[in-house]
Amino acid sequence: MRSVLLLTMMLPLLGTGTQEPLETKLVVTQGGKEIGREEFTLRPTRARGLPGSTIIAAARYPSTGPTTRLAATLERTPDSALAKFQLDVESEGAVTVILAAGSGARLIVRTVARGSESGRELPGGPDVVLLDDQVFSLYMPVAELATPAGRTLTAIFPRSGRRATITARRESGTAGGASRVALAGDIAGTLATDAQGRLERLELPARNTIVTRAGAE
Repeated sequence: MRSVLLLTMMLPLLGTGTQEPLETKLVVTQGGKEIGREEFTLRPTRARGLPGSTIIAAARYPSTGPTTRLAATLERTPDSALAKFQLDVESEGAVTVILAAGSGARLIVRTVARGSESGRELPGGPDVVLLDDQVFSLYMPVAELATPAGRTLTAIFPRSGRRATITARRESGTAGGASRVALAGDIAGTLATDAQGRLERLELPARNTIVTRAGAE
């Protein structure tokens, strides 16, 4: 009963929370075929006007008549530390909510589904980023944390519990604040953002996946 109550309380994203316009639209292709769409908004503050940044995203797979819908909120402090993470996943009528929060060197992850609730503690810290295999705007903090020499990051996928080590190297030659980042390690590819830090293109060759801005495919 407790998990059902928590699930009801923590579903703003798949409900009314996704009704506001999300300004940037992405197309997800695999093997040259469109498999999904994503929309996101990047804000320069957190909830209640607190300093930091917020990513709000909504994704659907497939694009038409989706069987899986995802909604994510990621809030980070000015020093890039995790403040709040929530991922709502609706698939075949079932909803799962994943919550994560940082506490120093620890990362607390909770998963709530109808009839069940679980939690686990993982290593955290300033070099940890939270990713998902179907919400690609979450890669934007990777570009922000990248350095010209290459910065080693630990990626955690809260939905599956998977961990990956990434080296994010910012390439020179970008202009106007735009960024191009080479990814190496467990996740290899390229990541490009615009002058506002918004995702423009992501290529993940191992998955044969390319994410682009809608209208720029």
